[in-house]
Amino acid sequence: MENSSEVQYDSHYGHGKRFVGRAKELMMLDRWLGNPEAPLTIFSVTGMGGIGKSSLMSEMLSVARNQGATAIWMDGRSCGSTPSVFLEYLSSTLGLETMGSGNPRPLSLLSETSVQRRLVLAVDNYEELALLESWFMEVFLSKLPLYGVLIILASRPEPASAWRTHPRLRQRLVQMPLQHFTDEEVSKYIALAGSLNKSMAGTIARMTDGHPLGLALAVEAADQRRNIPLSEWTELSQMISARLLLELTLPRLHPMVEVLTLLETANQELLASVLQTEVTLEEYNVLRRMSFIRSGPNGLALHDMARLHLLRDFRQREPQRLQAMRVRIAGLLKPLHEQAGPHERRQITRKMLLLCQESMLQHRKYADVSADSLFSPMEVMRAEDLPALHKLLQQWCEYSVEPWQAPSYPAFLDELAQRYPEGIVLMRDKEGDPIGMFITVLVHRESSGMLSNYFPAEMQECFTPEELDCDPDQTDTHFAVLAAARDDVPGYKREELVGYMSLDRLSLLGEGARVILVATNPNLKLFLQSIGFRSKRASTRLCDLYADQAVVLDLDLRSGQFGDWVMSLLVPDTKGSGIQQEVSGVSQVPWSEQDVRKMLTHLHSPGELHEYAARVSGMADGIHLQTRILDLLEGRVHGISRQDQLLLYAAYWTHAGNPTAAAQTCSMSRATFYRHLRAALVRLARVL
Repeated sequence: MENSSEVQYDSHYGHGKRFVGRAKELMMLDRWLGNPEAPLTIFSVTGMGGIGKSSLMSEMLSVARNQGATAIWMDGRSCGSTPSVFLEYLSSTLGLETMGSGNPRPLSLLSETSVQRRLVLAVDNYEELALLESWFMEVFLSKLPLYGVLIILASRPEPASAWRTHPRLRQRLVQMPLQHFTDEEVSKYIALAGSLNKSMAGTIARMTDGHPLGLALAVEAADQRRNIPLSEWTELSQMISARLLLELTLPRLHPMVEVLTLLETANQELLASVLQTEVTLEEYNVLRRMSFIRSGPNGLALHDMARLHLLRDFRQREPQRLQAMRVRIAGLLKPLHEQAGPHERRQITRKMLLLCQESMLQHRKYADVSADSLFSPMEVMRAEDLPALHKLLQQWCEYSVEPWQAPSYPAFLDELAQRYPEGIVLMRDKEGDPIGMFITVLVHRESSGMLSNYFPAEMQECFTPEELDCDPDQTDTHFAVLAAARDDVPGYKREELVGYMSLDRLSLLGEGARVILVATNPNLKLFLQSIGFRSKRASTRLCDLYADQAVVLDLDLRSGQFGDWVMSLLVPDTKGSGIQQEVSGVSQVPWSEQDVRKMLTHLHSPGELHEYAARVSGMADGIHLQTRILDLLEGRVHGISRQDQLLLYAAYWTHAGNPTAAAQTCSMSRATFYRHLRAALVRLARVL
């Protein structure tokens, strides 16, 4: 999947991966490299997950280096959300690439670039630079030389309309939307495997539908002669099963794959630290050659879809070991985050947020982060999205503000979309239609006037005059305006969409930032307070909604407390929240199997559960305990495996008092059912 089928690129990388196809895109690169003028050009490489964007970018950089250009790779996930962080990351990357040249100012290379000294700058995951897009287009690119520079931007969504309508940049933009492999490219890829017979090759070609990652996995499975049913190959273009991925991995590498399911990237040293054992270079290189694992400057990473399915499998098999590993990894990352330079913090921030996602489940009536999602990363709005966003806004106004407040919001949305579109990020469904939007605005002297025009009372509650007059380059505070989502998306509740967006926006805080808002929704207040937001009553009643009094909520991590905040969510001794955690005043007497059995026999009677409620953190009475236990058994709260959920739910809820029917529901004999049920009770006792 990583070497071109064209003669001039028909070779293998040193680490053994294949590259096929993309001849048109590589030809465009060849033309630029052969152009004696080499005008400033922007390649926009876009496409769905697993389509090969990162692979094509790596091939382009390799080709450029071979022809004498300085080639730089950057990860948008690590670029930060402020210009200073971006420039520091770029400086360190340039310094590493030109190590040994003796240049004490790496950024000076940008101004020294010419037709004779060309620069290729590639930014993977470019959609992560949403808050920087206006600055990137208007400031950064305008300072680059007009000749000898090629910018390659890889992202899932197509470039925003601002690129296509920009008076200077639209002529320099080359769009490269990637599609599935053609039949010819599929055949060439399979032929490179060398050892597959024609019958098997034909089956793989039909089953994978030209999806590059699915094709790579199927060829690898067949090449290793693993015993994998053909029925699973039919799903490779849509879904990657955890079983298939583990089948393709040597057993001794499984612990390393488990670590990668919890981290976006990990190098050899971090893998060894988490596993507390040596990871040899040979093992690391074997991992790197796996088709569902990609390598970059920061280490190895699972493909996003592969990671999702492996995480689900891990969670169902061993939830307690999964949580213990999360805590251990967070403890290792915390000092790294504190010592990291600004350009490294965003990457570590994302790692740590992924670890504590399942610790944010106590209050889910406003934002629910429990749902696994295959949605593409959030992206900045486009001009053509405005009609759909106004519909979302209208729905939000109906249940979020008083009628007299609603008329000002459409005008605010229009002005924000024109002046600061990067403040409006959204989710799309499979058809590309917006299904949710989240609005945050960086507060400084230029944006505060607009905000004060529409939200004068809120600005007065949240900010001092000095904060409103902050220099744009020095701002570190985000004002959260609203989160709106549709309630008719198949398979998802509105609260789950809002939760997904909220988790994404929390990643802005890891670089040392603050977020502040005015809230009236009681469920929003509970959710934010449960994850560490400070709350104070509004000084006036101007922001109240009906009977709900407004409060100012803020999370201020500007002094380096991000690691402590994450650990407070992960470690029970630090913050009590949920059924698995204890706080002072709650009984420390451990639950026995018999205790749990007796408690569950009263599951249909909240009054009888009241005597047990005092033994569980946060439970006021039997009704709350019944709700929490059912959340566990029905899978809304992670803590026990899927099989234990099925056993306990059948035995004590759907077929309470009828073990024969419960055993039949679980497709077990009564003897087997009783044996597994007892083990499930023991595990639930440990959770409680």
